[in-house]
Amino acid sequence: MLREIDVVISTNKDLLGLETLINQIKNQSGKFEISIIIIHQYRKVENLPKFLVDNKILYKNLAEQNLSNAKNEGIKLSRSKIMTFIDDDVSISQDYFLSSWEFLNRNNCDLMFCRINKMNSNLPLSRNMKDNSKKINYFNSSCCLSSSMWINKKENENLYFDKNIGLGAKFGSGDETDFIFSSLSLKKKIYYNSKVSMYHPEEFIGLDNSKQIYSKFFSYGMGQGALYKKHYNKNKFLCIYLYFLSLIKSVLGIFLYLFFFKLKNVIKYFALFYGKIVGFNNYKNIQ
Repeated sequence: MLREIDVVISTNKDLLGLETLINQIKNQSGKFEISIIIIHQYRKVENLPKFLVDNKILYKNLAEQNLSNAKNEGIKLSRSKIMTFIDDDVSISQDYFLSSWEFLNRNNCDLMFCRINKMNSNLPLSRNMKDNSKKINYFNSSCCLSSSMWINKKENENLYFDKNIGLGAKFGSGDETDFIFSSLSLKKKIYYNSKVSMYHPEEFIGLDNSKQIYSKFFSYGMGQGALYKKHYNKNKFLCIYLYFLSLIKSVLGIFLYLFFFKLKNVIKYFALFYGKIVGFNNYKNIQ
């Protein structure tokens, strides 16, 4: 059986920075027919770098800087039954595709997310990414990030991301959780795979001061708050419970890192806390 995978990489950076990742994708273990879709949210490139000149690589330029919109374009362009999203700044092990493919098929997943470690580390990118694989529901989806998202398109109908939620939108995160909630409402089978084959830069990389940290995580918080407001009418009690639980976790994070004198984390959790409140209250304005 021919094992086809479409890989969608959304980037708003110079394409030269993708060379290492593209080589890692091309050199995956296992026999796969891999097509790469580059969604470039940057100035249009007339002449692609040599490493991207390949009949298995499709390039599309988008003027709009919106990650959810870019992912939707990738879904529309994908022709394989299996597709995955990969961030432009990650590193993947040589067995990433093989281990993910095997897990996806062994568990008959509709949707799958893999554990991600911090770059050059054995530490998870998020404390929610534990060592045990599990089936995902409304209460444990915080271990899932779209950086390592796999879709098994069993039916002809595609589910798309909400353009109002995610990086580049008014509500700057929560796109994968929104996608998960929508998938769960359709009775999709979703798993978290604890096998580590992907590495991501630490969350404060590129943030030079407190203002930048606050701005980034306030936007993230707005997305998380908007997420619960969006799904509120479908399940009021569930969303209110998850929303207040999320606020409590942010408050606990503030006090925990105050105790350890970790200022960056204090700013992060305060920004998340306030952003969640603003996002929850303001999402009604765009419905």
